[in-house]
Amino acid sequence: MSTFKLITRPLGTVQCYVLQRDDGAEFEILNGFGGGLNAWRIPASKKNGELLDLLFGYRDGSTLHQIAPDTNAGCRLSPFPGRTAYAKFTWNGETYQLVNNVSWAPHALHGFLQNKEWLFESFESDSEKAVAVFSCDWPGAFAGFPFPYRATNKVTFTGETVTVEASVKNVGNKDLPYSEGWHPYFMLGETINDLTMTLPKSDLALLDSADLPTGNFKDDTRFVGGRKINDEFINDCFCLGDEFAKAAPSENKTASVTLDGQFGSLDIWQQTGNEQYNAIQIYTPPDRMSIAIEPMTSEPDALNHHRGLIVIPPGESRTFKFGFKFSGK
Repeated sequence: MSTFKLITRPLGTVQCYVLQRDDGAEFEILNGFGGGLNAWRIPASKKNGELLDLLFGYRDGSTLHQIAPDTNAGCRLSPFPGRTAYAKFTWNGETYQLVNNVSWAPHALHGFLQNKEWLFESFESDSEKAVAVFSCDWPGAFAGFPFPYRATNKVTFTGETVTVEASVKNVGNKDLPYSEGWHPYFMLGETINDLTMTLPKSDLALLDSADLPTGNFKDDTRFVGGRKINDEFINDCFCLGDEFAKAAPSENKTASVTLDGQFGSLDIWQQTGNEQYNAIQIYTPPDRMSIAIEPMTSEPDALNHHRGLIVIPPGESRTFKFGFKFSGK
């Protein structure tokens, strides 16, 4: 039997809630900045019960503001993940101008909610889990994306497992063009070079000289069956095949990425199927101490190429689900 509680642990002036189990296991949600999945700590037997930090995130307010624009650690990416080409898109015959919000490319990146404050809605717990709910409204007052919607994050924490249900509701009077993803960075207490990674069978999205998807794909079997990451640099989108992407909702089909190291293993899963998370973006940062494994509804630039673009009629909602599990050694 366990008990759970909810505490607050601000990062400077930024609000942060923590789901905490009585043995010290905890999960931080940086609701004051992007609804970020900011930290996940579990007692590890191979570390004599010390807490093993499983998510890279922001540990103080000054670091948050310095590196957040380049990392987007843990944030929900909505209403588009990754790049939107040249910060504009055309929808129903009309062109919309977005904001070029990165210095290294002429594109728009990761939507509008990744640095917004999320409202705490509720908390409940029993002897097995804690559940917290947060919401964020996009009012649609921006001419570049005049489509209002409400996003909701429901986070369920048991200690060794985390499940995230991400919902979006069209609160406007026009169809909402939509795609989304998340940006968590996972760690296992050692350099990622020494981790064994296993990916599901998928196709690599090929990019042009502006780092935009061309619509062409190639088989990528580097990590199918599992192998060490070593010093390989990865910044690629892996698109799941029809086995996953066309699965019926009743099949409740998921795809997983696994990471295995000396302290334990992580299983990072995502719901797949029609209008679900059918792509995985993976990025290896320069310090090689974490790896971004990002569930996405499609490869980047969906507002332009429309592959996997989700169209949500007024008043309707969609819910997406992913999660992760730690198994110690």
